[in-house]
Amino acid sequence: MTGGPYRRVLVGWDASTDAIAALDAATAIAGGREGHVVALTVLPRVAHLESADGEQAPARWQAQERFEQARQALRVRTVRISLHMIEAEKAGSALCEYAADHGFDLLVLGRHGHGGSSRHHLGQVAEAAARGSAIPVLLLSRS
Repeated sequence: MTGGPYRRVLVGWDASTDAIAALDAATAIAGGREGHVVALTVLPRVAHLESADGEQAPARWQAQERFEQARQALRVRTVRISLHMIEAEKAGSALCEYAADHGFDLLVLGRHGHGGSSRHHLGQVAEAAARGSAIPVLLLSRS
């Protein structure tokens, strides 16, 4: 079985419940042996190199650990799923740039990340990505 029009899917990954829902949906959308899902964590850019190791290590470890747990829970065997991490000042525009630069077909995001406020409003990252993306964006909410 070949995948549909969305074989390369980028997921904004912050380990929130909405991000887990986005990862689950992305694996279903990119189904088939040609499918590839990349979960992308955008870490805040650290101004001083000395503090970068100490400040970023826990965030990187947590993102990796939660990603591995979610990937194991999905038990997907026909879609490649991987985690990438970058540093940027603005997560929404960084996701859009990464998607365009790496040839993704679809960007899937949770409506709210860890800083989500109300179910009637989009999170800042989701709104920025939805407005700035050159590719289709799918917004999901687990709640």
